[in-house]
Amino acid sequence: MAEQPANPLVNIRRSLHALAQPLAAVTGMVDLLLMEMDEEDELFAEIKLISAQLEKMLGIIEEMRRYARGATMGQGVAAPAETPLTETT
Repeated sequence: MAEQPANPLVNIRRSLHALAQPLAAVTGMVDLLLMEMDEEDELFAEIKLISAQLEKMLGIIEEMRRYARGATMGQGVAAPAETPLTETT
């Protein structure tokens, strides 16, 4: 009996998980750095912006994982009216 090809959505879910793990680690490190920094430091605002953008990326990845998970489980997942995938900021 021939083996069935892997579902592409399963591969996408695995890839998104693999992408989210190091991103979450970097986010945690940046947040620790912020806790140790003086808010008056000239780099504080820039590092805080980096932290915010990392969180935004994690949110986008989570939304993509949610859609892929719903599709692989045979459940259609409706997109919320405003998702991180459609944000303009």
